[in-house]
Amino acid sequence: MHNNMPEQKQLRALLAVQNAKARSALRGYLRARGDVVELRLGRDISETIRLQKPEVILLEIEAGTKLMASLRDEFCGIPIVAVAPPVADLAFEAAKLGAAALLTLPLDERQIESRLSPVLHSLSNNVNEPVGVAANTGSPTPVTNGPPAVQAPPGLFNSSPRMMEIRDTIEKVATTNATVLIRGESGVGKEIAARLIFSLSHRRDKPFVKVNCAAIPHDLLESELFGYEAGAFTGAQRSKPGKFELADGGTLFLDEIGEMHPALQAKLLHVLQDGEFARLGAKRDTAVDVRVLCATNKLLEQRVVEGLFREDLLYRINVVTVHIPPLRERRNEISLFIHHFIEKYSGVYERTVAPFDSETMQALIHYPWPGNIRELENLCKRYVIVGDSTQIVRELFLHAVESSSPATKTEGLTSPTIEFPLSREPSLLEIGRQAAWQAERQAIREMLIETRWNRREAARRLRVSYKALLNKIKLIEEDGSGHSSAL
Repeated sequence: MHNNMPEQKQLRALLAVQNAKARSALRGYLRARGDVVELRLGRDISETIRLQKPEVILLEIEAGTKLMASLRDEFCGIPIVAVAPPVADLAFEAAKLGAAALLTLPLDERQIESRLSPVLHSLSNNVNEPVGVAANTGSPTPVTNGPPAVQAPPGLFNSSPRMMEIRDTIEKVATTNATVLIRGESGVGKEIAARLIFSLSHRRDKPFVKVNCAAIPHDLLESELFGYEAGAFTGAQRSKPGKFELADGGTLFLDEIGEMHPALQAKLLHVLQDGEFARLGAKRDTAVDVRVLCATNKLLEQRVVEGLFREDLLYRINVVTVHIPPLRERRNEISLFIHHFIEKYSGVYERTVAPFDSETMQALIHYPWPGNIRELENLCKRYVIVGDSTQIVRELFLHAVESSSPATKTEGLTSPTIEFPLSREPSLLEIGRQAAWQAERQAIREMLIETRWNRREAARRLRVSYKALLNKIKLIEEDGSGHSSAL
């Protein structure tokens, strides 16, 4: 099974599998590709991850997915391959949690090769340090250098005039060294935009280093960004370069910049202005040539008002802004993405599923997608695994109902809700209408907040007449009780 395997970068894999036969089979396969770290009985898996810094985790979920959910939240940058018995509910839950692949017990060589190999191959070609793991070692941190790890779905920046405008902006700014702030909700594709800027820049042959500012505790983020000298703190036995040094000559992507602690923002501002910084414990500054890209799903201006973000840093990183709209404002792209993701994961999981019928597709197109492209991708992945479109769509909209909260009200506009008739099951057409109204209310609500309740400006930006917007606002306010009277 391993003789014809192409040469690839080795990976460190954590094997947390209790089933003896499965563990033996996976151990043999992984040893041919890289280091294997086995979780010993009685050892804490989180502590093992912090110490060993694996690039992939193989986790048995026979007892449920609670541990997987916890690890995903704590180490969000490390892909998890789920190993589970042939139980549909477990497979479904693992897919919902974003499992990189699913191995079903009992394992055989063909399943391991077909399902695990694509994950390992992708990681081998794009080795990157697990986000959220900060180990006190002196070894250099691997960086992405070459093809980007996050691939854009086809047509992402060519699907509408608005997205083509974003593409034009990216092409214009890519060839400069200007700092770019990429704004947008979670899951809209901010990292894809950052990597596109990188791939079109003169620095594309140099490193691309990503740091998730929200995933690393603020007391560790400084050493991650700027490195440290031996003896700088307890446990620092050897010096370690930071992300700025590793990105020297290339590009540093600071994701979720709005979550950076204010105490660290001053040092970041100094680097951006002067191109110099000091490692922790160092006596002299280090000069670097780094192009910085930032991304946020927060309203930084509001965080400035709240004292959580430096105003001078905002001005410094906001040289050029790229705002990626949410998926509910790009509904013409949804069917394109669905076809792409189903084809992609049909290959990954070696399964063939029927295309969504027209009624289901319409319901998906009208769903508001609070998780945007990431949520849509995970839905397609679950559909390929489960193969039941009715279950997938029903679970999606029930989740929308459960996540709607009357507590989040803003000046008379309630958070959108989807309601189902109690007397019977809703049709997909009804679901679609409910979702469309939900998306419309949310878009109006966000635009009014963004324009500070300037209704004429909101109407202009929403491309509706002023009178039509006033009528919509009236309907929403009358609907504040949660009943969909406007439908």
